[in-house]
Amino acid sequence: MRFNELGLAIAFCFVLLSTANSQTSTDQSLLWEISGKGLKENSYLFGTIHMICPSDFLMDDRIKNAFEDANELIMELDMDDPEMLQKMQQSSLNPEKKNIKSAFSESDANALNKFLTANYGAGLDQLGILKPFMLMSMITVKQLPCEQIESYELFFTNLATTQNKNVEGLESVEFQMGLFDEIPEEILLKEISKMVTSDDSIKEFEQLVNAYIAEDIDQLYQVIAENEMMDNFNELMLDNRNRNWIPLMEKNMKENQVFFAVGSGHLGGENGVINLLRNQGYEVKPIR
Repeated sequence: MRFNELGLAIAFCFVLLSTANSQTSTDQSLLWEISGKGLKENSYLFGTIHMICPSDFLMDDRIKNAFEDANELIMELDMDDPEMLQKMQQSSLNPEKKNIKSAFSESDANALNKFLTANYGAGLDQLGILKPFMLMSMITVKQLPCEQIESYELFFTNLATTQNKNVEGLESVEFQMGLFDEIPEEILLKEISKMVTSDDSIKEFEQLVNAYIAEDIDQLYQVIAENEMMDNFNELMLDNRNRNWIPLMEKNMKENQVFFAVGSGHLGGENGVINLLRNQGYEVKPIR
């Protein structure tokens, strides 16, 4: 897989895992202005979806103007890191290259093997040494209803390069990918089996995209809330990360006018970034 495809595939897992705790929001918007609490200049917060078809890619003047107004781009990861691909690859293999083929039922293994062989030219005998989240990512890429994939993270990274803006990340690659190691393997394997034996994940993605382009944070929650894999991992995948980001965001906003771009599921809810910033005394208002 190329860097763009690999990076986006892994990142997309965080769409499914980090959109699930959004709660009722009074405003529908993906773009928010952060001000107050002594900030010299306003910063911006934008909710992304890590992979989307070009026909559904939402980019308008308010987003472009906010980005141009800022002088620094901060995302979940530093997408400008030249060692990112190497770090991802190093974190993608099972310990001692253990092959997890035998962990699937015979019928599920056959379905997964057929899917991987058809789409990647190699089956579980070769690819079973990859961690479950990597297999999930590879399946997701090939289930999207388009051959070309658009990414907000890559779009903003390229735009930042063009406009000579600094690019930083709130987390490291090792930390993000390590989060999946905290989820029991059997839960991830069950999700993989569902992805290749039913069309539930495809339908879920369609609903997710519709909610996203409508900028409807509430609907994003409704789509993902039924995902079984999220039942016990909201704190790990969402709440703790949001809380960890706030002091980093505060530090950077004091020093620069920042455009933050993070997964849209991190915005809403009691423990979402918007509410946490407000609790710290900032004014956070939607830009429509």
